[in-house]
Amino acid sequence: MFPHYRRAVVVGRDLDNSTDDPETAAMLVEAASRIGPFPTETETARISVWNDAYKAFDADPDKFTPSIRFLYTQIRRSKPPRPISKVVDIMNAISIGWTAPCGGDDLDSIDGGDIALGFAKGDETFAPLFKPSAVENPLPGEVIYYTPQSKQVMCRRWTWRNADFSKITPQTRNVAINIDMMVPPFRDLDLQAAGMELQALLQQFCGGAAAIFTLSPDQPRFTF
Repeated sequence: MFPHYRRAVVVGRDLDNSTDDPETAAMLVEAASRIGPFPTETETARISVWNDAYKAFDADPDKFTPSIRFLYTQIRRSKPPRPISKVVDIMNAISIGWTAPCGGDDLDSIDGGDIALGFAKGDETFAPLFKPSAVENPLPGEVIYYTPQSKQVMCRRWTWRNADFSKITPQTRNVAINIDMMVPPFRDLDLQAAGMELQALLQQFCGGAAAIFTLSPDQPRFTF
């Protein structure tokens, strides 16, 4: 259904996210400050593809707002993302800078098995961020990011809302961070460049090691 879709996955190992860093906080503030009062042509193109994608699997983007659209809307309402931790600040700065969804999960929260992006059957379970007891099921046909063996959903409606169980905390050491793009309006080179920028920032501020993987119609899976 989405032949133009691409995902870069940056897998970080042995990271140190335990302390705040004024540099990553400043990076996030600076990224938000570059957003002008009115959408540019490039921004409009990069966000509208997500509105179209949501409609394709029967999700109303005006009700269930794609994350990148929500992020830019909040910035223009003078509600930019606040600094949270080094990893989260870096993810949000990348998302704003590239006008692309960027989100991550704590790999140690996942009890083995696979991680997949696919269509929900409806028997999977999801508890939203900061509401671990509010368990719900995705709708059949909804695009979800989940663990097939446990049927736990890490993100509903592709990029809409993250789960609580896999959230990134100061104790997080191992992560998988996704950058999502459609080609066009992006180019495949943009995906690689964004992945390399994220990889470099993680290693600069959090140490450890980070590797980049890409998903496309020609490369629909990888092992790490």
